[in-house]
Amino acid sequence: MLPLILDKTVDTPEIILDKTQGTFDFLGTSMPANTKKYFEPVFTWIEKYNESPNEETIVNFKMKYFNTSSTKSLLDIMIQFKEIAKKGNMLIINWHFPADDEDMLEAGQGFSKMVRFPFNFIKY
Repeated sequence: MLPLILDKTVDTPEIILDKTQGTFDFLGTSMPANTKKYFEPVFTWIEKYNESPNEETIVNFKMKYFNTSSTKSLLDIMIQFKEIAKKGNMLIINWHFPADDEDMLEAGQGFSKMVRFPFNFIKY
C-alpha cells in the first residue's frame, strides 16, 4: 500500500499516512477552502487501510488550529480509525496540544467523547 503524504500549507495540515512505517500523523492548521475535497483522498486511503491494518496503529493529531468544517472531517477520520479497534486490532490515538492551550485540550477531549474511544493527551 502506497503512503499518502499531503504537504502542509498555510491552510492545510501535513498528513502522513504510511502503513509500512507505521506513521499516521495529522499536523498543523486545517482550514481548506473545500474541506470535503481536501480530505477525500484521506478517507479513501483509511478505508483501504482498514481492510488490512497493522497489528498496532498509532494515530497522532498535533493540530494548531482547525475550522468548523474541518471538525467534521477530523471526527470522520477518527471514526474510520476506530473501526480498526472494533476488529480487535490495537489502536492508539494521541492528541498533542500546547501546554498553554486549554481550548485545544478541550477539543481533543470532545473528540474522544464523540468517538467513544480513549485518547492519550500529550502536552508539548
